Amino acid sequence: MVATVIWLGGLISITFVVLPFIQNRINGEEKEKILSSLQNYLNPLGWLCLFILVGTGLFQMSAHPSYQGFLTIDNDWAVALFIKHIFIVFMVIAMGYLTWFVLPGLKRIALKQKLGKEVDPFELLRYRNQERLILWTNSILAILVLIFTAWARSVS
Repeated sequence: MVATVIWLGGLISITFVVLPFIQNRINGEEKEKILSSLQNYLNPLGWLCLFILVGTGLFQMSAHPSYQGFLTIDNDWAVALFIKHIFIVFMVIAMGYLTWFVLPGLKRIALKQKLGKEVDPFELLRYRNQERLILWTNSILAILVLIFTAWARSVS
């Protein structure tokens, strides 16, 4: 439960509170420093929480009395769990794209800025927009995961 609170709570608070505050109140190089520091701190924490959730989730699922086997979807609990897992897979894909494509792009831009090289503002904007889209998408998917978790618990 702690991993769930940290991962999903962090995702929701970053998306709806922290990023809008930083975007609206801080400008220029200071904003990029804060965002970069935040990403460097939260990204490994997010992956750790995800691995904990997968491990504990697999154990809890296999121990549940309604579990009938891998991809056996023959009751409401299994349907809810299957849909929940589809959303989780999309979240992992989005998180992977953020980790291995968007964040390295932002780090390259930050390094260019630090070295005094010219930075394409449209490239920075593109990466920031991708980051924002991924965070919003994952926040919505996180809410859906919680809804389907609640459904699974209510029908078990």
